[in-house]
Amino acid sequence: MTPSARLTVLALATQGGLGVAALVAARTAGVPVRWGLDRPVTGLAAGLAVAGLLAAANYRWLHAPTGVFTRVRTAVDEVLVPTFASLSTPQIVAVSIAAGVGEELFFRGWLQAVVGWLPASLAFGLAHVAGARMLAFGVWATGMGAVLGGLAIGTGGLLAPMTAHACYDVLAFQYLGAAARRRAGQGV
Repeated sequence: MTPSARLTVLALATQGGLGVAALVAARTAGVPVRWGLDRPVTGLAAGLAVAGLLAAANYRWLHAPTGVFTRVRTAVDEVLVPTFASLSTPQIVAVSIAAGVGEELFFRGWLQAVVGWLPASLAFGLAHVAGARMLAFGVWATGMGAVLGGLAIGTGGLLAPMTAHACYDVLAFQYLGAAARRRAGQGV
């Protein structure tokens, strides 16, 4: 199995497990999972709009980094580009959908309902820290978690944040692949 195939399988299994754990925890705690399917067009439109805004902000801050974004850029270049750049487009789409569903079920569908918006956003950020080099990325992820949590509150369900998360990830992973191809073309 290729490294990108192993990464895809690992991501799908992890995100699937996270989603199942969230559904079991919500059911056990008596927390209703609000899907937001009563207004699907609104949820999808809001999710797409937020994904575009997050991607634009991310692109802007990574191309003219200041403050914490200088360290986020370093984490992207040193950790994320080498890890995710080899994924094919179908793998990117699969991993992105899995993350959008699994992470949103866990962090917004269950955890936010139990502990509130801010603690769930902080937990989301911490979940994206894989070592000291990723601390600044965890700060960025906390902010994204806050936006996604606000989106869940504002739309009354998970459809909008799931859509935003999955679409943002597709754009981010495509960016990582393009960055790796640029780097390889420059012999870096």
